[in-house]
Amino acid sequence: MVDIISKRDGPRREDERARKLIHENRATITQLADRLTQGGYSANKAAKAAAAAGPQAEGKLIHDLSPASVRSHDTGDLRVKVSLNNRVVAYDGGSGRQVHLLGEIRRQDGMRYFALAGSANGFISDLPAEVLGPIEELDGQIIDAACPETLLAQEISERLGYA
Repeated sequence: MVDIISKRDGPRREDERARKLIHENRATITQLADRLTQGGYSANKAAKAAAAAGPQAEGKLIHDLSPASVRSHDTGDLRVKVSLNNRVVAYDGGSGRQVHLLGEIRRQDGMRYFALAGSANGFISDLPAEVLGPIEELDGQIIDAACPETLLAQEISERLGYA
């Protein structure tokens, strides 16, 4: 014959007594922990409670990080700019979304020049034919005092019909 011995349902008596003892003496335990850690125990507990509560939105600036297509719609107001990292891009003025990477301004032997986005200049893919055709002859254009970045952006805008 086989006897089946199974665990009792619920916690053990010893565990219940220990839990009750800790609960009844919580104030004393907290006081001892603060004394041993020089107040660090309560400070840590308060910091965790404040972090769990989360920041309050009152008086704060809220930034919507949803995709640009959700925030605003493309307006068709296309513009060209040279960004701070010397990339020349066409973007939608309403949503701010980049439409095309047209190229970048590179430096070689102390001279700055416009490199059109294409596989010949080390880019992964070429521009579409309707964009590439009008600005193709600007590839290698020297950027200096006679032709600054703003003039290049304006010329590209005019050639692509964005201006």
